[in-house]
Amino acid sequence: MNNPCGPVPLLFITGFLGSGKTTLLNRILDEAAAQGKKIGVIINEWGRVNIDSSLIRAKDIEIEELNDGQVFCSCLSGNFLEALVLLAKRSLDVVIVETSGMANPFPLRNILCDLKRLTGGHYVYQGMIALIDPESFLDLVEDINAVEEQVIASQRIIINKIELADGETLARIRKKIRQLNPHAGIIETSYACVEGILDSSMHEVSTSSPLESKFVKRSAKESYTRPGQYIITTTEGLPPERVEAFVREILPGALRVKGILSDTEHGWFHVDGVNDKVETRVLEASGNESKIVIIPKAGDEIAEKLIAAWNTQCRVPFSLS
Repeated sequence: MNNPCGPVPLLFITGFLGSGKTTLLNRILDEAAAQGKKIGVIINEWGRVNIDSSLIRAKDIEIEELNDGQVFCSCLSGNFLEALVLLAKRSLDVVIVETSGMANPFPLRNILCDLKRLTGGHYVYQGMIALIDPESFLDLVEDINAVEEQVIASQRIIINKIELADGETLARIRKKIRQLNPHAGIIETSYACVEGILDSSMHEVSTSSPLESKFVKRSAKESYTRPGQYIITTTEGLPPERVEAFVREILPGALRVKGILSDTEHGWFHVDGVNDKVETRVLEASGNESKIVIIPKAGDEIAEKLIAAWNTQCRVPFSLS
Protein backbone atom coordinates (compact mmCIF):
# COMPACT_ATOMS: atom_id res chain seq x y z
CA MET A 1 0.00 0.00 0.00
CA ASN A 2 2.99 2.28 -0.52
CA ASN A 3 2.20 5.66 -2.04
CA PRO A 4 4.01 6.17 -5.40
CA CYS A 5 4.34 9.87 -4.53
CA GLY A 6 6.03 9.10 -1.23
CA PRO A 7 4.70 8.53 2.31
CA VAL A 8 1.68 10.57 3.41
CA PRO A 9 2.29 12.82 6.44
CA LEU A 10 0.15 11.88 9.46
CA LEU A 11 -0.35 14.76 11.89
CA PHE A 12 -2.16 14.71 15.24
CA ILE A 13 -3.87 17.65 16.96
CA THR A 14 -4.64 17.21 20.65
CA GLY A 15 -5.59 19.39 23.59
CA PHE A 16 -8.10 19.39 26.43
CA LEU A 17 -11.76 20.25 25.98
CA GLY A 18 -12.23 23.77 24.61
CA SER A 19 -8.58 24.52 23.88
CA GLY A 20 -9.18 25.39 20.21
CA LYS A 21 -8.45 22.18 18.27
CA THR A 22 -11.22 22.58 15.71
CA THR A 23 -10.29 26.23 15.14
CA LEU A 24 -6.72 25.17 14.40
CA LEU A 25 -7.94 22.37 12.14
CA ASN A 26 -10.00 24.83 10.10
CA ARG A 27 -6.97 27.07 9.69
CA ILE A 28 -4.88 24.12 8.49
CA LEU A 29 -7.59 23.13 6.02
CA ASP A 30 -7.71 26.69 4.69
CA GLU A 31 -3.93 26.56 4.25
CA ALA A 32 -4.18 23.21 2.49
CA ALA A 33 -6.86 24.47 0.12
CA ALA A 34 -4.68 27.46 -0.79
CA GLN A 35 -1.85 25.05 -1.62
CA GLY A 36 -4.10 22.70 -3.60
CA LYS A 37 -3.51 19.81 -1.22
CA LYS A 38 -5.98 16.98 -0.69
CA ILE A 39 -6.59 16.33 3.00
CA GLY A 40 -8.02 13.44 4.94
CA VAL A 41 -9.38 14.19 8.41
CA ILE A 42 -10.30 11.92 11.31
CA ILE A 43 -12.33 13.67 14.01
CA ASN A 44 -12.53 11.91 17.35
CA GLU A 45 -15.34 13.03 19.66
CA TRP A 46 -15.42 12.09 23.35
CA GLY A 47 -19.22 12.11 23.39
CA ARG A 48 -21.78 10.02 21.53
CA VAL A 49 -22.69 12.97 19.26
CA ASN A 50 -20.09 14.58 17.00
CA ILE A 51 -20.56 18.34 17.04
CA ASP A 52 -17.10 19.31 15.76
CA SER A 53 -17.46 17.74 12.31
CA SER A 54 -20.30 20.18 11.58
CA LEU A 55 -17.91 23.08 12.23
CA ILE A 56 -15.45 22.14 9.49
CA ARG A 57 -15.56 24.87 6.87
CA ALA A 58 -13.56 23.17 4.12
CA LYS A 59 -15.22 21.34 1.26
CA ASP A 60 -13.99 18.39 -0.79
CA ILE A 61 -12.11 16.72 2.05
CA GLU A 62 -12.34 13.16 3.30
CA ILE A 63 -13.76 13.11 6.85
CA GLU A 64 -14.05 10.06 9.10
CA GLU A 65 -15.80 10.40 12.48
CA LEU A 66 -15.02 8.30 15.57
CA ASN A 67 -17.31 8.97 18.53
CA ASP A 68 -17.83 7.95 22.15
CA GLY A 69 -14.27 7.42 23.37
CA GLN A 70 -10.73 8.27 22.38
CA VAL A 71 -8.73 6.83 19.50
CA PHE A 72 -5.78 5.69 21.62
CA CYS A 73 -7.79 3.38 23.90
CA SER A 74 -8.92 -0.16 23.16
CA CYS A 75 -12.55 1.00 22.76
CA LEU A 76 -11.75 2.86 19.51
CA SER A 77 -8.18 2.01 18.44
CA GLY A 78 -9.39 -0.77 16.13
CA ASN A 79 -11.84 1.58 14.42
CA PHE A 80 -9.09 4.20 14.26
CA LEU A 81 -6.77 1.84 12.40
CA GLU A 82 -9.58 0.86 10.05
CA ALA A 83 -10.20 4.54 9.24
CA LEU A 84 -6.50 5.09 8.50
CA VAL A 85 -6.39 2.01 6.28
CA LEU A 86 -9.46 3.31 4.43
CA LEU A 87 -7.88 6.74 3.92
CA ALA A 88 -4.70 5.06 2.67
CA LYS A 89 -6.70 3.90 -0.36
CA ARG A 90 -7.52 7.51 -1.28
CA SER A 91 -5.29 9.93 -3.13
CA LEU A 92 -4.38 12.28 -0.29
CA ASP A 93 -1.47 14.58 0.46
CA VAL A 94 -1.90 14.75 4.26
CA VAL A 95 -4.01 13.04 6.92
CA ILE A 96 -4.85 14.98 10.11
CA VAL A 97 -6.29 13.46 13.28
CA GLU A 98 -8.14 15.69 15.75
CA THR A 99 -8.23 13.73 18.99
CA SER A 100 -10.84 14.00 21.70
CA GLY A 101 -10.18 16.40 24.54
CA MET A 102 -9.71 13.53 27.01
CA ALA A 103 -7.18 11.67 24.83
CA ASN A 104 -4.19 9.94 26.41
CA PRO A 105 -1.65 9.68 23.56
CA PHE A 106 0.76 7.28 25.28
CA PRO A 107 -0.45 4.15 23.37
CA LEU A 108 0.30 5.90 20.05
CA ARG A 109 3.63 4.14 19.60
CA ASN A 110 1.96 0.72 19.50
CA ILE A 111 -0.80 2.00 17.23
CA LEU A 112 1.75 3.32 14.73
CA CYS A 113 3.49 -0.07 14.75
CA ASP A 114 0.16 -1.73 13.91
CA LEU A 115 -0.47 0.89 11.23
CA LYS A 116 2.87 0.16 9.57
CA ARG A 117 2.06 -3.55 9.58
CA LEU A 118 -1.29 -2.84 7.89
CA THR A 119 -0.22 -0.16 5.38
CA GLY A 120 3.51 -0.64 4.95
CA GLY A 121 5.29 2.66 4.48
CA HIS A 122 2.19 4.54 3.36
CA TYR A 123 2.23 7.00 6.29
CA VAL A 124 5.02 8.95 7.94
CA TYR A 125 4.36 10.21 11.47
CA GLN A 126 4.54 14.01 11.33
CA GLY A 127 4.18 14.60 15.04
CA MET A 128 1.61 15.85 17.52
CA ILE A 129 0.52 19.38 18.35
CA ALA A 130 -1.08 20.10 21.73
CA LEU A 131 -3.20 23.18 22.35
CA ILE A 132 -3.45 24.75 25.79
CA ASP A 133 -6.10 27.06 27.20
CA PRO A 134 -4.18 29.36 29.59
CA GLU A 135 -7.28 30.10 31.67
CA SER A 136 -7.60 26.53 32.89
CA PHE A 137 -4.32 24.73 32.14
CA LEU A 138 -2.53 25.23 35.46
CA ASP A 139 -5.49 23.83 37.39
CA LEU A 140 -6.28 20.98 34.99
CA VAL A 141 -2.69 19.79 34.67
CA GLU A 142 -2.63 19.11 38.42
CA ASP A 143 -5.88 17.13 38.37
CA ILE A 144 -6.25 15.33 35.04
CA ASN A 145 -3.63 12.94 33.68
CA ALA A 146 -4.69 13.46 30.06
CA VAL A 147 -3.65 17.13 30.19
CA GLU A 148 -0.12 16.18 31.28
CA GLU A 149 0.07 13.31 28.83
CA GLN A 150 -0.90 15.49 25.86
CA VAL A 151 1.94 17.91 26.65
CA ILE A 152 4.49 15.13 27.19
CA ALA A 153 3.60 13.40 23.90
CA SER A 154 3.67 16.48 21.65
CA GLN A 155 6.41 18.00 19.55
CA ARG A 156 4.73 21.42 19.45
CA ILE A 157 2.74 23.11 22.21
CA ILE A 158 0.43 25.96 21.24
CA ILE A 159 -0.57 28.24 24.10
CA ASN A 160 -3.80 29.53 22.61
CA LYS A 161 -6.04 32.41 23.73
CA ILE A 162 -3.08 34.33 25.20
CA GLU A 163 -5.21 37.46 25.37
CA LEU A 164 -7.02 35.80 28.31
CA ALA A 165 -3.89 35.45 30.49
CA ASP A 166 -1.50 37.91 32.09
CA GLY A 167 2.28 37.76 31.78
CA GLU A 168 2.80 36.02 35.12
CA THR A 169 0.35 33.24 34.23
CA LEU A 170 1.97 32.70 30.84
CA ALA A 171 5.39 32.45 32.50
CA ARG A 172 4.09 29.79 34.90
CA ILE A 173 2.59 27.88 31.98
CA ARG A 174 5.88 27.94 30.07
CA LYS A 175 7.70 26.67 33.15
CA LYS A 176 5.23 23.81 33.58
CA ILE A 177 5.51 22.86 29.90
CA ARG A 178 9.29 22.78 30.19
CA GLN A 179 9.06 20.52 33.24
CA LEU A 180 6.91 18.05 31.32
CA ASN A 181 8.50 18.37 27.88
CA PRO A 182 11.86 20.21 27.73
CA HIS A 183 12.28 19.76 23.97
CA ALA A 184 8.89 20.77 22.58
CA GLY A 185 8.57 23.96 20.60
CA ILE A 186 6.24 26.51 22.21
CA ILE A 187 4.05 28.83 20.17
CA GLU A 188 1.90 31.56 21.73
CA THR A 189 -1.08 32.86 19.82
CA SER A 190 -4.76 33.78 19.81
CA TYR A 191 -7.62 32.17 17.88
CA ALA A 192 -5.26 29.28 16.99
CA CYS A 193 -3.57 31.53 14.43
CA VAL A 194 -0.45 29.59 13.40
CA GLU A 195 0.96 29.58 9.89
CA GLY A 196 2.97 26.85 8.20
CA ILE A 197 1.55 23.88 10.11
CA LEU A 198 1.77 21.77 6.94
CA ASP A 199 5.44 22.65 6.48
CA SER A 200 7.26 19.45 7.45
CA SER A 201 10.29 21.40 8.66
CA MET A 202 8.13 22.94 11.38
CA HIS A 203 7.81 19.64 13.21
CA GLU A 204 11.32 18.19 13.03
CA VAL A 205 10.10 14.87 14.36
CA SER A 206 12.70 12.23 15.13
CA THR A 207 12.52 9.09 13.02
CA SER A 208 12.23 7.11 16.24
CA SER A 209 8.86 6.19 17.64
CA PRO A 210 6.89 8.85 19.53
CA LEU A 211 7.51 8.98 23.29
CA GLU A 212 10.69 6.92 22.97
CA SER A 213 13.14 7.40 25.84
CA LYS A 214 10.95 9.96 27.60
CA PHE A 215 10.96 9.97 31.38
CA VAL A 216 9.21 12.81 33.13
CA LYS A 217 8.72 13.42 36.82
CA ARG A 218 4.95 13.72 37.23
CA SER A 219 2.83 14.72 40.18
CA ALA A 220 0.65 12.07 41.76
CA LYS A 221 -3.05 12.61 41.14
CA GLU A 222 -6.20 11.28 42.62
CA SER A 223 -8.11 8.94 40.35
CA TYR A 224 -10.06 11.01 37.84
CA THR A 225 -12.90 8.93 36.51
CA ARG A 226 -14.05 9.22 32.93
CA PRO A 227 -16.60 12.04 32.89
CA GLY A 228 -20.06 11.17 31.71
CA GLN A 229 -22.10 13.07 29.19
CA TYR A 230 -25.60 14.40 28.79
CA ILE A 231 -27.31 15.10 25.50
CA ILE A 232 -30.27 17.45 25.22
CA THR A 233 -32.36 17.25 22.05
CA THR A 234 -35.32 19.31 20.92
CA THR A 235 -37.25 19.89 17.71
CA GLU A 236 -38.23 23.39 18.78
CA GLY A 237 -36.49 26.52 17.53
CA LEU A 238 -34.73 28.63 20.15
CA PRO A 239 -33.31 32.18 20.21
CA PRO A 240 -29.53 32.14 20.82
CA GLU A 241 -29.86 34.40 23.86
CA ARG A 242 -32.01 31.81 25.68
CA VAL A 243 -29.53 29.04 24.93
CA GLU A 244 -26.64 31.23 26.04
CA ALA A 245 -28.42 31.89 29.35
CA PHE A 246 -28.98 28.15 29.81
CA VAL A 247 -25.30 27.38 29.18
CA ARG A 248 -24.15 30.08 31.60
CA GLU A 249 -26.37 28.64 34.32
CA ILE A 250 -25.00 25.09 34.00
CA LEU A 251 -21.38 25.88 33.12
CA PRO A 252 -20.04 25.89 36.71
CA GLY A 253 -20.74 22.14 36.85
CA ALA A 254 -19.46 21.31 33.36
CA LEU A 255 -16.09 20.86 31.68
CA ARG A 256 -17.57 21.68 28.28
CA VAL A 257 -20.92 22.49 26.70
CA LYS A 258 -21.41 22.63 22.94
CA GLY A 259 -24.22 22.18 20.50
CA ILE A 260 -25.86 22.99 17.21
CA LEU A 261 -29.36 24.41 17.41
CA SER A 262 -32.08 25.81 15.22
CA ASP A 263 -33.17 29.40 15.59
CA THR A 264 -36.66 29.58 14.10
CA GLU A 265 -36.07 33.03 12.63
CA HIS A 266 -32.43 32.95 11.52
CA GLY A 267 -31.47 29.33 10.78
CA TRP A 268 -28.85 27.38 12.73
CA PHE A 269 -26.23 28.42 15.26
CA HIS A 270 -23.42 26.88 17.27
CA VAL A 271 -23.06 27.36 21.03
CA ASP A 272 -19.81 26.72 22.90
CA GLY A 273 -19.20 27.01 26.64
CA VAL A 274 -15.89 26.45 28.43
CA ASN A 275 -14.53 27.89 31.68
CA ASP A 276 -16.79 30.94 32.15
CA LYS A 277 -16.97 31.85 28.45
CA VAL A 278 -20.05 31.26 26.28
CA GLU A 279 -20.10 32.02 22.56
CA THR A 280 -22.74 31.61 19.86
CA ARG A 281 -22.33 32.05 16.12
CA VAL A 282 -24.38 31.50 12.99
CA LEU A 283 -23.76 28.18 11.27
CA GLU A 284 -24.71 26.58 7.98
CA ALA A 285 -26.47 23.35 8.90
CA SER A 286 -29.60 21.35 8.24
CA GLY A 287 -31.78 18.82 10.02
CA ASN A 288 -34.86 18.66 12.19
CA GLU A 289 -33.32 18.28 15.64
CA SER A 290 -31.19 20.53 17.82
CA LYS A 291 -28.58 18.95 20.11
CA ILE A 292 -26.46 20.12 23.02
CA VAL A 293 -23.72 17.94 24.54
CA ILE A 294 -22.76 18.56 28.18
CA ILE A 295 -19.64 16.97 29.68
CA PRO A 296 -19.91 17.40 33.46
CA LYS A 297 -17.04 17.69 35.86
CA ALA A 298 -16.10 14.29 37.25
CA GLY A 299 -18.33 13.23 40.11
CA ASP A 300 -20.94 15.90 39.45
CA GLU A 301 -24.51 14.67 39.05
CA ILE A 302 -26.12 17.58 37.26
CA ALA A 303 -29.15 16.03 35.56
CA GLU A 304 -31.63 17.78 37.86
CA LYS A 305 -29.78 21.08 37.42
CA LEU A 306 -29.92 20.67 33.64
CA ILE A 307 -33.65 20.06 33.68
CA ALA A 308 -34.30 23.01 35.98
CA ALA A 309 -32.08 25.36 33.98
CA TRP A 310 -33.63 24.32 30.67
CA ASN A 311 -37.16 24.81 31.95
CA THR A 312 -36.21 28.22 33.33
CA GLN A 313 -34.20 29.56 30.41
CA CYS A 314 -35.38 27.75 27.27
CA ARG A 315 -38.94 26.74 28.12
CA VAL A 316 -39.56 24.33 25.23
CA PRO A 317 -40.09 20.52 25.16
CA PHE A 318 -36.86 18.49 25.17
CA SER A 319 -35.40 15.07 25.91
CA LEU A 320 -32.37 14.34 28.08
CA SER A 321 -30.20 11.26 27.67
